[in-house]
Amino acid sequence: MNVFFVIGIVFCGLMIKLIFLKLYPTKNIEEHYAFLITVSLFGIMILGCLYYLFKIQILTLTKENLVLSYLFFPYKIKIKFDDIKQIRQISKEVKTSGTLFSEGIHITNSFETYIDLENGKSIKTYALNKYEYKEVLKLIRKLKTSEGKLEVHKQSWIIFLLENFIALVFLILVLVLTIGLSNALFFNN
Repeated sequence: MNVFFVIGIVFCGLMIKLIFLKLYPTKNIEEHYAFLITVSLFGIMILGCLYYLFKIQILTLTKENLVLSYLFFPYKIKIKFDDIKQIRQISKEVKTSGTLFSEGIHITNSFETYIDLENGKSIKTYALNKYEYKEVLKLIRKLKTSEGKLEVHKQSWIIFLLENFIALVFLILVLVLTIGLSNALFFNN
């Protein structure tokens, strides 16, 4: 998922460069406004991708701690299992409008996970969905009581490709478009 944000930033940046190369010396006021609106839209898309890229949280479990960190920041929160009072998850309904293939309003769920500490503080994270939340609770319970141990499960690359086929095809398509755009901009002026 992180790759899509990076490619989005690169693609929008290249589109801004293309617009500057082809449309910058505008002849009339309408072209100037169209130029400003288009560049602003791609700039907003870049800012949105950066926001979501920097917001990505990673939850890691060790033998004694739960570690919450960010993807690009050196900021980490280490929480000992003994300091955790409870972990709870709240589901919020999110209404979205119709998609390309269906009309109407769709309702999906967004999950907020709260880690309540013994000292009364609470840490909010979006790092877990509904199914990961249940598995993390089971694993924390086993690690607290020392009944379980951490096992690294390695998945074969064939199973990975089969499970992520659609995302990989879309990623390859977006990469080809971005590389083609960058080739046209940098080498075929």
